[in-house]
Amino acid sequence: MSGTLEAHLRHQIEHSARFFWHRLRWRAVRGYLPQDSPFEMIDVGAGAGLLGTYLRRDRPLATYRFVEPIDSLSQFLRERYGDHADAATDADYRSAQFVALLDVLEHQEDDRGFMTDLVSKMEPGSVLLLTVPALQSLWSNWDVALGHFRRYDQSSLLSCVDGLPITVNEVTFLFPELVPLGMVRSHRRAPSAEAELSDEATFPNIPRLVNDLLYGLGLASLALRSHWRIGTSLFLAATVTE
Repeated sequence: MSGTLEAHLRHQIEHSARFFWHRLRWRAVRGYLPQDSPFEMIDVGAGAGLLGTYLRRDRPLATYRFVEPIDSLSQFLRERYGDHADAATDADYRSAQFVALLDVLEHQEDDRGFMTDLVSKMEPGSVLLLTVPALQSLWSNWDVALGHFRRYDQSSLLSCVDGLPITVNEVTFLFPELVPLGMVRSHRRAPSAEAELSDEATFPNIPRLVNDLLYGLGLASLALRSHWRIGTSLFLAATVTE
């Protein structure tokens, strides 16, 4: 499914910077970032580099670096941010005050091993900001098309980092308002062809008015996220302790 995933990420380059879902996920991340002081962030599994776009706009003092295993996307990011921004060969991430892992962990067969390696590269005191798709009951052709191994609940996500040298500051659900749509998607009939399956991985082109309405609704749910017990994504923030 690597070709499908690459096409999905390239689609983000073309039109998704204003897509309500990405903007709201960014707001969850942005809440942990200083406004008026410089910092370095490493975006692990950067994809199309949307995080770098948002950082340039809202946190201009930040230094954006990335790790991206898909060659064509990595080349695109090097052309955009410079070769020095590519952290793929760095032995560790000690220079970064923040590490982002946004909808990447679900692609790792050994998610526990992946997290152990990632945290071992981070500096004590640095902050990990992570999102994953939530609720296995919402598993659908979208997950299959994108090569996901699983979706998470709070317990399974915390189990993945249990015993690692971190302090969890937050683990909350995002997008509770999208759960009904997720339920509809999870009950759709499986596509009969790979081409149809790849269509499942495309963010929809929705009218701007609808996009703006969903963004406004999402702002309200984001502000109340500590109260939700359900959602289509989970957000975790943690500080490395040693």
